[in-house]
Amino acid sequence: MIDDPAGFDGAAAEFAATAGPAAKVVERPSPLTGLARAAISLGAGAFLVIREVTEHGGFGGFTGSTLWIGLGLLGVALIAGLSGVLTWRTTTFVADDDEFRIERRLVSQTSTRIDYTKVQSVDLTQPLAARILGLAKVHIDVGGAGGQDLVYLSLPRAEALRAHLIAKARGTRAPVSPAGHHVEATASGLVPPEGENSPFPTPHAVPAGPGAVSLSDEPEELIVAIPPRNLLLGAFFSTSTLWAIGGVGAMLAISVLTQTTMTLFAAVIGTVGWAWRQTGGNWGFRMTRQDGALRLRRGALSTKSQSLRPGRIQAIAIRQDILHRVTGLYQMSVTVLGYGNPLEDEDHATNAVLLPYGTWDDVLRVLHAVWPEVDLADIVAHGQPPQARWLTPITFPTHTWGIGEHVVVAQHGLFTQVRSIVPHRRMQSASIHQGPLARRLGLARIAIHTTTGPVNLELYHLDAAVARRVLEDQVALARAARTSA
Repeated sequence: MIDDPAGFDGAAAEFAATAGPAAKVVERPSPLTGLARAAISLGAGAFLVIREVTEHGGFGGFTGSTLWIGLGLLGVALIAGLSGVLTWRTTTFVADDDEFRIERRLVSQTSTRIDYTKVQSVDLTQPLAARILGLAKVHIDVGGAGGQDLVYLSLPRAEALRAHLIAKARGTRAPVSPAGHHVEATASGLVPPEGENSPFPTPHAVPAGPGAVSLSDEPEELIVAIPPRNLLLGAFFSTSTLWAIGGVGAMLAISVLTQTTMTLFAAVIGTVGWAWRQTGGNWGFRMTRQDGALRLRRGALSTKSQSLRPGRIQAIAIRQDILHRVTGLYQMSVTVLGYGNPLEDEDHATNAVLLPYGTWDDVLRVLHAVWPEVDLADIVAHGQPPQARWLTPITFPTHTWGIGEHVVVAQHGLFTQVRSIVPHRRMQSASIHQGPLARRLGLARIAIHTTTGPVNLELYHLDAAVARRVLEDQVALARAARTSA
């Protein structure tokens, strides 16, 4: 085996038995993977110690059970660390012009080969511990459930691997040296691995092999960046904040009446955790565009870099809380092919957020970046027929719908207004529904179906004859849009 002096996550790059242009460069995750995994359990143990010291006024307040819990957490951290070491030693991957393959050998052996043409997106995630250690998790989405993860690579190698996979998915050739060694793409050119055993004669930029191209010559175009003011204003000036304040007030009242410090502590921890979820996950949100793909970066302590191709977006929802109407802020969520419903999983909930809190101009910029042909101002809004007041006496004025050249739109909601948008070509099916009361009133509703996700679109309480005509027209529009696409 030949050591790669560039390190590529600090691990040795192992070659096949024969050297030469056909040799495969076999790489491993970072040897710091175990430390990164153990850090979460160590953090939980430190949190427990800090809590006990705070509540009991010093280290003298420790109890035997606390010490046992702390030791248990340290044991969990040790197991997590050993698991990370095993992952490092038993996981290898190959990423070259011919293939991308991940092999795992522990009790059983698995070999996963990913077709470059099936790669839909490549996301980088950096939990706090991994970020401190300069590591990142690489998630490769192939359009189906699950995808593949590489945990953890050094951040430079993770970024280079993402660029390589995206370049191959576009049908271009990633920069690889004539000897099969990977090289890094920089602003000034291609830089080979450095060191006394480097196969390259100098550390200066070298041209790639025949037929190789630059990973990307197109600069990133900024679509929208959310300033901290908008994020804080949107997160804390909302009805969810009012509910949270009410819940905390109730817990504090219980704590005072029962003289229970645990209730007080739970209230404080719950408040801090809720506030952090509202702001920390989307802190520093930026959306850029490069090579036809949108890149979303967000996170304060733990960071995430998400790549999203507009062609995979099936539906968009624009939401505005009743208090956000005062601040003029909106939220955008999205249904993406292959994502399922990220809102059901707290760890992936941010995947559904296309715009945390932005102005209407921000909404229009994002919408134009996803679907340039869509102009909401050209879509005529239709209300409900008068008899629908019997079913929606309070929210009657808020239910509107419209069909444009490219999309179907519906808006509902009194306290939180939601405008759902589905392109005709993304509609998979449509259905019409009539309950007993709606049938007596001569009303019907239409449901537009796309892939599973957080965005749903329904046209509520249309006149039954109009609903039948709209359903038939929508099916024809969807068929024509798919044919032209």
